[in-house]
Amino acid sequence: MSTDNAVRTAVVFVHGLLERRPMDNIDDFAKTVLPPQERGWEYYPRPVEITDSYEARRYVAPSTGVELYEYDWSFLMTSTRYAGFMPALARLFLRRPGHVPDQVFGIWRAVWLVLLVPLAVLLVLLVVGGFVLHTGIAGWIIGLVTSVVVLSVGLAVFRMAPRALTRSFLTTGFVNVARYLDPMAPESHAARRAIRGGLVDLLYTLHQGRYARIVVVGHGIGGYIAYDALTTLWEEMHELRAAPAESPDGLRSLGGLEAAADRLVAEPDSTGALDEFQAAQFELWQDYRAQGNPWRITDFVTIGTPMALADLFIGRPPIFGGLTRTDNRRHELFDRLVRRGVVVRCPPRSEAAPVDAIEPEPASYGSGASGVLGAQSPFAVTRWSNIWFPVRRGSIRGDWFGGVLRSLFGPGIREIAVSGNLPQRLRPGAAQTSYFREPERDAEGDVAFLLREILALEDHSGLDSSMSAPEPDPATVGRVVYRSWQRSM
Repeated sequence: MSTDNAVRTAVVFVHGLLERRPMDNIDDFAKTVLPPQERGWEYYPRPVEITDSYEARRYVAPSTGVELYEYDWSFLMTSTRYAGFMPALARLFLRRPGHVPDQVFGIWRAVWLVLLVPLAVLLVLLVVGGFVLHTGIAGWIIGLVTSVVVLSVGLAVFRMAPRALTRSFLTTGFVNVARYLDPMAPESHAARRAIRGGLVDLLYTLHQGRYARIVVVGHGIGGYIAYDALTTLWEEMHELRAAPAESPDGLRSLGGLEAAADRLVAEPDSTGALDEFQAAQFELWQDYRAQGNPWRITDFVTIGTPMALADLFIGRPPIFGGLTRTDNRRHELFDRLVRRGVVVRCPPRSEAAPVDAIEPEPASYGSGASGVLGAQSPFAVTRWSNIWFPVRRGSIRGDWFGGVLRSLFGPGIREIAVSGNLPQRLRPGAAQTSYFREPERDAEGDVAFLLREILALEDHSGLDSSMSAPEPDPATVGRVVYRSWQRSM
């Protein structure tokens, strides 16, 4: 069945692995999000004219009006191979057991056992060696030789373990996170700026095209990258043509969203409150588009993203902070980033709340009369869903990096722990690379079923392709928006 070609949806996939080639994951992802047709999956390769990458391609699925893009950022990661790795590793493993996040507790325990058991055995040999070996040699000589052996083996273990760990395919995702979020090395800062800017440029260009709707999907560290780009693009676009003269009523649905957000904050575990909030988000998005704003991103989906550990990676608490009696410091540092606007939550923090306001205030995301939403409110109009392979505390089976986001990024996120895909879900560590391994499975609880239900790519209700992206209105925008390549000149 063919759909109206005038109503098109762009899906932007941001991969999560660095050591890869362009287009390595896009086929599995395409089959996971697109429902199969009578002859199997029907999508066709097309060139991407809107980027300067000669390797990039897009996939077109005519039956659904969907076009898939992959954002390849691997060639932009020019920072040192292990930049930021050791501080991030120390923050994760130098912790009391009670302060270790559930998803990494199993591997935390396994690593400490691997390191401590051999050292304990060697220490025992050192203590009892002089008593067991009665060969006529002075005890101090045996103790000295044994000490040299113990120290040599210990130093070799501590020297080789980090290298072996970083070269393991199981920890590639962790290395990528440390490199992307390392604030110390100048080359890491430059790489992060280039990676974010490239995705911002791609999304900006798609907003000028023929798409009625844009969906952004981030896998692994790609979730961090997509989040950074989405919030940056919103800061540039949220005021564009916000109040054209032909629509004097403003954002009539803004009050409903703010009321739904207040209810969700008061009842964070209520499924009904979440459903109401996400319905209000889509209604406000339609209203915002009717006002002439070009924002077309309706959904943001994170899959197995290490954003679940953002209070460690972004907040950067003291390295030995996890050894203290309480672990409140990392939560305080992360909350400070939220109040400063560095981290944007869902529902958004009230635009009327000053930086020093710690207690939540009633939701206020902009002026409904003028049709302007604030710079910190991208998730007033963009729904956020999070999918991950769960890990039982103490187990090493599942995705060590994925997990619940709402405790950090807000109760407006729809959390979905995968209950299907049993062989992939139970792979120790390597589950991070297995989300798109079984696209043919569409049973309830499988990744393919969940993604197709969230994205609803065949549902065109509420989409109006006639709303072309307008040019900035000088009457409402007193600044010029530059692309990343212009900023660097």
